[in-house]
Amino acid sequence: MAKRQNSEGTYSRRPNGTWQARLGFTDEDGRRRRVSVYGATQAEAREKLAEARARIAEGRPVRDARMTVAAWSDHWVANTLAASSRRPATKSLMLSILEKQVKPTALGRTPLARLRPSHIDAWVIELRNRIRERRGPGDEPMRTRALSDASIHRAFRVLRLLLDGAVRDGVLGKNPALAVDPPTAERKEARVLSVDEVGRIVVAAGELDALRVDRGGYRTHHRALFALIAATGIRKGEALALRWDDIDLNKGTLTIRGTLSRVDGQLVVTAPKTRASRRVLAPSAGVVAVLAAHRTAQDLDRRRAGDAWVQTGHVFTTASGRPIDPRTALRAFTVAAERAGVTGATVHTLRHSAATAMLEGGVHLKAVSDLLGHSGTQVTAEVYAHLTTPTARKAMDALGESLGL
Repeated sequence: MAKRQNSEGTYSRRPNGTWQARLGFTDEDGRRRRVSVYGATQAEAREKLAEARARIAEGRPVRDARMTVAAWSDHWVANTLAASSRRPATKSLMLSILEKQVKPTALGRTPLARLRPSHIDAWVIELRNRIRERRGPGDEPMRTRALSDASIHRAFRVLRLLLDGAVRDGVLGKNPALAVDPPTAERKEARVLSVDEVGRIVVAAGELDALRVDRGGYRTHHRALFALIAATGIRKGEALALRWDDIDLNKGTLTIRGTLSRVDGQLVVTAPKTRASRRVLAPSAGVVAVLAAHRTAQDLDRRRAGDAWVQTGHVFTTASGRPIDPRTALRAFTVAAERAGVTGATVHTLRHSAATAMLEGGVHLKAVSDLLGHSGTQVTAEVYAHLTTPTARKAMDALGESLGL
């Protein structure tokens, strides 16, 4: 056995010629522990023991856990994520990302003890190379990327949180994701619909509803839903969460109290993400008239449904009175937009277009931010920084005139 050198531990040469280094220490619970490391040479063993000593001094685990990233993910979801104050919809999204984009991958099968930044780089490449087959124009098969850059960026953020939890719990010495440049996800300028395009979509939704009724189907009232979003800029989930108790047709006001989303397979209304999202709006008289007509039509639906009607109080419902699934609203909008000859738009485009129209109409940024339910004007300014409103144009003209330019 080699002589102990400067309290660096005990070294010994093993029968196979390799070197073992051992060090005793006291853990955080006051218990005596001993760690052993091995190297092809004494110098290599000394280097590994120095690393172990540094980890002990910094309060990190001497060794990373042998469990895989996927196994740690299960533990983290059941404990840390479950105990967090994140919204149920956010938790559901994070769980879905871990289940689909982390656990089934080579990264998910990698033990924490072997995890390196290069593994995460390879994982990002793996996600970028995922292919989805779908039908294109003329029903021809098409191969496209399964995940957008924004989706990969979101997955990376979830992975970083997952590994932060491993460091916090002492099963990982440091988070290798911190040494990796986050995948870029450039913000694409959103489509803005003209007043004519919005009108055509709303009309198309009404026509599709009438066709459905003529064929013996039930009213969907998507026309009223799309008209409300287009005229107020509220979020799809906020509109679908509305109950009649939130609307005062006499005063012409509506109160945003929550968001409807699908969580663990169930439709639930959750509280607004921020205090600013809870707000009272005063839509135009035309929108109030649309809502009043919609309520009359819904009363007829309820009488036709009889005992099959479930009284939920929601403004926008299925034929049985239950709230409309957000995915159903998305599909209905796509069909209505196609009928109207409008491409590249989603339900969220209505909100974006409403905000754009307000800003270009000279409405003050703070007022638009409040109406949209943004947490602050900085969010609104970042999203709509590309706009040149008449107010801004007038300011530039006045400045130029004062300078004689």
